[in-house]
Amino acid sequence: MSVITMIAGAISTASLVALIHYVCSAHFEPEAFVRRAHVQSGMSPLKWIYFGLAWVGLAIMLYGGTQSALFWMPDDWGWTDEEGDIQPLKTFIAAGAAVLLTFPALGFIYRAAADRWDAIERKSPGS
Repeated sequence: MSVITMIAGAISTASLVALIHYVCSAHFEPEAFVRRAHVQSGMSPLKWIYFGLAWVGLAIMLYGGTQSALFWMPDDWGWTDEEGDIQPLKTFIAAGAAVLLTFPALGFIYRAAADRWDAIERKSPGS
């Protein structure tokens, strides 16, 4: 196993763990999640790394999911690169979907956590 493969595996595993933590903390601790994710509270380098890893994890999942959803598209649909290899169209569609949909999906998770926190605040006694 090469060093590059090990580094790529470590990054993809860390990004998956960051994404799982992002989603679970948004669901189970919405107040702490919203306070931690608020940009005006100051973004330390560790927060930027955390959100970057969560972004990469979601992008990987969206890429794989989109590519799997396009199973019906033949691999010979696409174009030939300069080396003569066929570049499937579904690969580029999946990459575009991953890049374009990752930020809105993370924003949706943030908005859902903020709405959940708001609902908990309204239900709590004395407010």
